[in-house]
Amino acid sequence: MAAEKRGKIVVVMQIHYRHFIWVLVAGFFLAAGTVDAIAKKPLFEDYKQVIAIDPGHGGDEAGAKGPNGTTEKAVTLSMAQILAAELQRGYKVVLTRTDDNQVDLEMRTALANHHKAALLISIHTGGSFIHSTSGILIYHYQDFDEVSRKRAENPRIREQGPDKPILWNRAQDRHLEKSRALAGLIKTRLDGLAMVPQSRVQGAPLLVLQGADMPAIIIEIGYLTNPTEEKKLNDQRYLTDLALAIHQGIDEFFKQDPF
Repeated sequence: MAAEKRGKIVVVMQIHYRHFIWVLVAGFFLAAGTVDAIAKKPLFEDYKQVIAIDPGHGGDEAGAKGPNGTTEKAVTLSMAQILAAELQRGYKVVLTRTDDNQVDLEMRTALANHHKAALLISIHTGGSFIHSTSGILIYHYQDFDEVSRKRAENPRIREQGPDKPILWNRAQDRHLEKSRALAGLIKTRLDGLAMVPQSRVQGAPLLVLQGADMPAIIIEIGYLTNPTEEKKLNDQRYLTDLALAIHQGIDEFFKQDPF
C-alpha cells in the first residue's frame, strides 16, 4: 500500500513538473513576444512620415470674425485638432500651436523644418466684405514677381510686406511642383463632399509657405464672414468630414510620391 501511494505521489509530481515547465516555456515566449512587440513599435513609429499642422492666428491675432462672433483662431485650432486625430492613425503629427497663443509666421515654418516634416498644412478661414462669398481656397507658394499685379486684391498677401524678415527665402523653390500636386489632390477629395462648395487652388507669395523645406499648402476651409459657412465651421461633424477628405488627399499624395 505504501509503495502504491509513493507511486501516485511520483506521478502527480511529474504532472505538476511538466505543467510547471509548460507554464515557464509559455511565459518565456509570451514575454519575448511582448518585448519584441515593444521593440518593433518604436521602429515602426520611426518610419512614419511627419506632418506639421499649423492652426492659423492665435492669441491677439483673432483673424477673420463671423457675424455671430466666431473667430478664425478658434475654428483653425478646432480643425487642426480634428485633423491631427485623423492623421495620427498613419502619421506622426506636430502642431505649431496647441492652444490660444500667438506664434510668429517664421516660427511656424521653423517648427515644421525643425521636425523634418514631410508636409506642412496651414489651416485658415477666408474673410470678405461681401458676406455671400463662399468656398474653400487652397494656396500653394508662388513667387512674388508672378503675382505682384494681384497683391492689392488679396489681404493675406498684403500682410507679407517687404519689411518682414524672410526665413530660408528659397527653401520652397524645390518643392513647388509637389506643393501644387498636393493642393490638387486635396481639392479633388474636398470637391467630392456633398456639403462643400467647390474649392479652388491658387498660388500666392505667402511667408509661412516660402520658408518651408517640404511640400506646403494653406487651406482656407470656408468663409467665416458668410453666415451659412460660419454655422458649418462650428459643426464638428462638418469639420470631421473635411479632415477625412484632407487625409485621403494626403494618402494619395504619398502613394504617388512615397519619398
